[in-house]
Amino acid sequence: MTITFDTETIRLITLFENLTGAPVRDCIVDNSNNYVYFIVEEGKMGVAIGRNGSSVRSAEKIMGKNIKVFEFSKDLRTFVKKLIPKALEVRIKNQEGKVLVEVKVEKRDKPLVIGRNGRNLKLLKELLHRNHGVDELIIW
Repeated sequence: MTITFDTETIRLITLFENLTGAPVRDCIVDNSNNYVYFIVEEGKMGVAIGRNGSSVRSAEKIMGKNIKVFEFSKDLRTFVKKLIPKALEVRIKNQEGKVLVEVKVEKRDKPLVIGRNGRNLKLLKELLHRNHGVDELIIW
């Protein structure tokens, strides 16, 4: 699946890569909440964050945005667990040619995973769709 970026996103990706040294696979810019979400290549999470978070903090200061970094994985189940660390169980189903991911979390963690007005859930769905072609995400 090909992902297209606008000019601002390409600029932010290049800046992040230059500041941290971690190759970026995907990026979503959320201007309404002043966040940038980066998916870095497998095994590059430590490089992206830096010692005690120094790389991310300096990138946040320069970009003027809050940054969240996730690590990519070729394995869908592993990728979901990296996106949702609170996941207790991950089920992947193929129904009528569509990929469905069901994630079980503890009842008290559910609001945190879903986010205010479903903001985190929308982001997770978008990242899963762009990187693994997932059609639906269900949190239970």
